[in-house]
Amino acid sequence: MSYTTSKEGSILKNALLLKKYHTNLIYDYTEYPTKGNWSEKFGSEDYKSAITDWYGKEKNKQKPVLFYVHTPFCEQLCYFCLCSKTITQNYENVKDYLYNYLSKEFDMLQNFLNQNKVSFNFKEIYLGGGSPTYYKEEEFKYLIKKMRSLIDFSKIGDFTIEVDPRRVDEERLMFYHEQGVTRLSFGIQDFDRDVQEEINRVQPPELVDKLLTPRVRKLFPVINFDFLIGLPRQNVKKIEETMKTVAQLKPSQLQTMYVHYKPNTRKYMTKMVRNEPMLDFFDRKAVFEAANKVLMSNNYTRAGFESYALPSDPLAKSINEKKAVYNSLGTQKGEATNFIAVGSSAHGVLNDEYYFQNFYELNLYRGAIDEGKFPIYRGLKMNSDDVIRREVIRHIRTFFNVEFDFFNKKYKMDFKDYFKKELINLLPLQDDQLLKINNSNIILSELGEHLSPQVANVFDAYNDQKFYEKSA
Repeated sequence: MSYTTSKEGSILKNALLLKKYHTNLIYDYTEYPTKGNWSEKFGSEDYKSAITDWYGKEKNKQKPVLFYVHTPFCEQLCYFCLCSKTITQNYENVKDYLYNYLSKEFDMLQNFLNQNKVSFNFKEIYLGGGSPTYYKEEEFKYLIKKMRSLIDFSKIGDFTIEVDPRRVDEERLMFYHEQGVTRLSFGIQDFDRDVQEEINRVQPPELVDKLLTPRVRKLFPVINFDFLIGLPRQNVKKIEETMKTVAQLKPSQLQTMYVHYKPNTRKYMTKMVRNEPMLDFFDRKAVFEAANKVLMSNNYTRAGFESYALPSDPLAKSINEKKAVYNSLGTQKGEATNFIAVGSSAHGVLNDEYYFQNFYELNLYRGAIDEGKFPIYRGLKMNSDDVIRREVIRHIRTFFNVEFDFFNKKYKMDFKDYFKKELINLLPLQDDQLLKINNSNIILSELGEHLSPQVANVFDAYNDQKFYEKSA
């Protein structure tokens, strides 16, 4: 449910508003509290305690859990990438990681779970990176064998692998299906050749089309494409052509994420702007709106802030039923919102209780494994306020509205009293037609949907926000 503003409320008719609300401090809110608020004092022993504490509660024993595996290797550097990865053409590095470290983390986890009689209800698997498609068949089979020793595959629904379309063929995709994979997520970013050259990732649409044969589509009913909005040399005309190509290829899901430019931590990102600068905030919104129009006119439905799905896709259904969640994997249908993760930089969550993340740096990751410790870099034990605010932020980010009665019943609270300050701080956003505050809910406008992270930011208790007082 949302309300529609007049034509003057269109995102492109409000350049001044875009300037007003543009800030690099607004988070994606793939998790809340955000990672910068997790404690580096949270280590291996805390991780063990978190698992036994969470699973020890009867209400959690049958909750669905997603198992995430991170592979931090790519053969070629993409200039837009913020993922934790190592670029190497030496496959021995990949094998060393798998056989000597990742497999040991598997063993440590399995032994700990067995010793403490923890039997997670694993329902989904996700292989991310880096490039999990870097593994050759022998190593991939070994990885699957390790997972099968820990997970009952007969209970698994979605089993996703992130795919670099430049490194696979139809037979490789069929091989993945034989190993249990049910869902493909392709890293596309853009189909325009100029944009691809700027980001060092050339992969023509014909390459992707060749992979999506009738046989592949039959075996993988859910196929996701990842795109980035705001890349150098993107413009309205080019993104329209890209999305028309998408409409022809017809993936069932799309994640159209805004690119984050962070040359202070990823110096190689400056290579993207060797010819043209990054798109500014206004042009990014113009490109996104152009993409949105093409997708919506081709039967895609919006599934949260920057995701889309065909009406027949499970994600569209979960949006309608308000079960979908936005996390580090994009907008997901929300069956398994608890993550157990292995591999460098991988992070997990035991909902309403704990967050935890492994070391980014391979040397620290390996060092912890060699010492027989879980390679935990940081973590957080959530409090009740964190849990409530996280759900509010999810509703804003994914459904563009907040129903007060939902929170009153679920958390035994008075929403308007609990968030008295935040509702006052939303008043200038209401004045700017980003939303409406009613007696029973908060509803984002069409304009506000474009700025939903900024709206969500008002509910972030870890930001030192001033109390708004409307002048007379």
